[in-house]
Amino acid sequence: MPQLVIEEPSPWSGGHVVVVDDNAASAHMLADFLRMIGHSADIVTGDSVDAIVEAVVAARPDIVFLDIMLGRFDGHAVARALRARGCDAYLVAVTGWGEPDDAAYSLQIGFDEHWTKPLDTNRVEFFMRARPERRIAA
Repeated sequence: MPQLVIEEPSPWSGGHVVVVDDNAASAHMLADFLRMIGHSADIVTGDSVDAIVEAVVAARPDIVFLDIMLGRFDGHAVARALRARGCDAYLVAVTGWGEPDDAAYSLQIGFDEHWTKPLDTNRVEFFMRARPERRIAA
Protein backbone atom coordinates (compact mmCIF):
# COMPACT_ATOMS: atom_id res chain seq x y z
CA MET A 1 0.00 0.00 0.00
CA PRO A 2 1.44 3.44 -0.94
CA GLN A 3 2.33 5.72 1.92
CA LEU A 4 1.01 9.22 2.08
CA VAL A 5 3.87 11.63 2.53
CA ILE A 6 3.04 15.09 3.74
CA GLU A 7 5.86 17.57 3.31
CA GLU A 8 6.19 20.46 5.66
CA PRO A 9 6.25 23.75 3.77
CA SER A 10 9.58 25.49 3.74
CA PRO A 11 9.78 28.28 6.27
CA TRP A 12 9.29 31.73 4.80
CA SER A 13 12.49 33.69 4.47
CA GLY A 14 13.50 36.79 2.63
CA GLY A 15 10.63 38.89 3.91
CA HIS A 16 11.18 42.61 4.23
CA VAL A 17 10.40 44.04 7.66
CA VAL A 18 10.42 47.58 9.00
CA VAL A 19 10.84 48.22 12.72
CA VAL A 20 9.56 51.57 14.01
CA ASP A 21 10.58 52.30 17.58
CA ASP A 22 11.98 55.41 19.27
CA ASN A 23 14.05 53.17 21.55
CA ALA A 24 17.14 52.55 19.42
CA ALA A 25 18.31 49.54 21.44
CA SER A 26 14.93 47.80 21.11
CA ALA A 27 14.73 48.57 17.41
CA HIS A 28 18.23 47.24 16.73
CA MET A 29 17.70 44.08 18.78
CA LEU A 30 14.51 43.21 16.90
CA ALA A 31 15.97 44.08 13.49
CA ASP A 32 19.12 42.05 14.19
CA PHE A 33 17.03 39.07 15.31
CA LEU A 34 14.88 39.27 12.17
CA ARG A 35 18.02 39.31 10.02
CA MET A 36 19.41 36.35 11.95
CA ILE A 37 16.34 34.27 11.07
CA GLY A 38 16.51 35.08 7.37
CA HIS A 39 14.66 38.33 6.73
CA SER A 40 15.77 41.81 5.77
CA ALA A 41 14.96 44.48 8.32
CA ASP A 42 15.16 48.25 8.27
CA ILE A 43 14.76 50.59 11.20
CA VAL A 44 12.68 53.71 10.64
CA THR A 45 12.73 56.71 12.92
CA GLY A 46 11.45 60.21 12.42
CA ASP A 47 10.45 63.38 14.14
CA SER A 48 6.91 63.36 12.78
CA VAL A 49 4.14 61.03 11.73
CA ASP A 50 4.57 62.17 8.13
CA ALA A 51 8.32 61.46 8.13
CA ILE A 52 7.78 57.94 9.46
CA VAL A 53 4.95 57.24 7.04
CA GLU A 54 7.02 58.43 4.08
CA ALA A 55 9.94 56.21 5.09
CA VAL A 56 7.76 53.14 5.66
CA VAL A 57 5.88 53.59 2.38
CA ALA A 58 9.16 54.03 0.50
CA ALA A 59 10.55 50.82 2.04
CA ARG A 60 7.56 48.74 0.79
CA PRO A 61 7.75 46.21 3.64
CA ASP A 62 5.85 42.97 4.04
CA ILE A 63 5.55 43.54 7.80
CA VAL A 64 5.89 46.54 10.09
CA PHE A 65 6.57 46.16 13.81
CA LEU A 66 5.34 49.55 15.05
CA ASP A 67 5.79 50.79 18.59
CA ILE A 68 2.74 52.61 19.94
CA MET A 69 4.57 55.15 22.14
CA LEU A 70 6.88 57.13 19.85
CA GLY A 71 7.78 60.10 22.01
CA ARG A 72 5.64 63.10 21.06
CA PHE A 73 3.15 61.08 19.02
CA ASP A 74 1.78 57.57 18.95
CA GLY A 75 1.94 54.64 16.60
CA HIS A 76 -1.84 54.66 16.20
CA ALA A 77 -1.52 57.90 14.24
CA VAL A 78 1.20 56.32 12.11
CA ALA A 79 -0.94 53.23 11.46
CA ARG A 80 -3.93 55.38 10.46
CA ALA A 81 -1.78 57.41 8.09
CA LEU A 82 -0.20 54.27 6.58
CA ARG A 83 -3.61 52.77 5.87
CA ALA A 84 -4.85 56.10 4.46
CA ARG A 85 -1.87 56.02 2.06
CA GLY A 86 -2.87 52.53 0.92
CA CYS A 87 -0.06 50.69 2.71
CA ASP A 88 -1.02 47.03 2.77
CA ALA A 89 1.89 45.81 4.91
CA TYR A 90 0.98 43.58 7.83
CA LEU A 91 1.05 45.90 10.86
CA VAL A 92 1.98 44.60 14.30
CA ALA A 93 1.43 47.00 17.20
CA VAL A 94 4.19 46.67 19.78
CA THR A 95 3.31 48.16 23.15
CA GLY A 96 3.25 47.92 26.89
CA TRP A 97 -0.51 48.41 26.78
CA GLY A 98 -1.99 44.93 27.09
CA GLU A 99 -5.61 45.34 28.12
CA PRO A 100 -8.30 43.86 25.85
CA ASP A 101 -9.58 47.36 25.02
CA ASP A 102 -6.06 48.36 23.92
CA ALA A 103 -5.85 45.45 21.50
CA ALA A 104 -9.36 46.06 20.18
CA TYR A 105 -8.51 49.71 19.51
CA SER A 106 -5.31 48.80 17.66
CA LEU A 107 -7.19 46.35 15.44
CA GLN A 108 -9.97 48.87 14.84
CA ILE A 109 -7.61 51.54 13.53
CA GLY A 110 -5.73 49.29 11.12
CA PHE A 111 -3.25 47.06 12.91
CA ASP A 112 -3.40 43.35 12.13
CA GLU A 113 -2.03 42.26 15.51
CA HIS A 114 -1.37 43.77 18.94
CA TRP A 115 1.64 42.43 20.86
CA THR A 116 2.81 43.46 24.31
CA LYS A 117 6.38 44.14 25.33
CA PRO A 118 8.77 42.64 25.96
CA LEU A 119 8.59 40.65 22.74
CA ASP A 120 9.28 36.94 23.06
CA THR A 121 11.83 35.86 20.45
CA ASN A 122 10.16 32.44 20.21
CA ARG A 123 6.89 34.15 19.30
CA VAL A 124 8.60 36.37 16.73
CA GLU A 125 10.40 33.41 15.17
CA PHE A 126 7.23 31.30 15.00
CA PHE A 127 5.28 34.24 13.55
CA MET A 128 7.92 34.83 10.88
CA ARG A 129 7.87 31.21 9.63
CA ALA A 130 5.03 31.99 7.23
CA ARG A 131 4.22 35.23 5.47
CA PRO A 132 1.20 36.67 7.28
CA GLU A 133 -1.86 37.50 5.24
CA ARG A 134 -4.07 40.47 6.03
CA ARG A 135 -7.66 39.63 6.78
CA ILE A 136 -8.92 42.98 5.55
CA ALA A 137 -7.39 44.81 2.60
CA ALA A 138 -6.04 48.28 3.26
